[in-house]
Amino acid sequence: MFQLPSAQGDRTLHYVNLNRWTREGKPADWMLGKFWQIDQTIYDEFLEMLPPIYCPGGFRLCERLTDDIAATYLKVGPYHWCTFTNLTTTRPEKMVAHISRQLV
Repeated sequence: MFQLPSAQGDRTLHYVNLNRWTREGKPADWMLGKFWQIDQTIYDEFLEMLPPIYCPGGFRLCERLTDDIAATYLKVGPYHWCTFTNLTTTRPEKMVAHISRQLV
């Protein structure tokens, strides 16, 4: 798992992070496990954008990146995060736990 640059307060950087795999010429599953901090404004914007799929710690977008990979938005303590997870194999609780350990 790898942390990308924080997009807290920077909506443009959030979109850069969301599309990083295409700029790097990588397959979509390259984004799995990558995460970055966002702010509540970005979190709320995406919560209202498409019907969410609620999950422990937050929600996943109903629109998938590819196959079963979707952007997942999590709240860990007072902080908000975005990551890509596989809807069938990645439990959101695992990402919440991993991010929590990074905050210590």
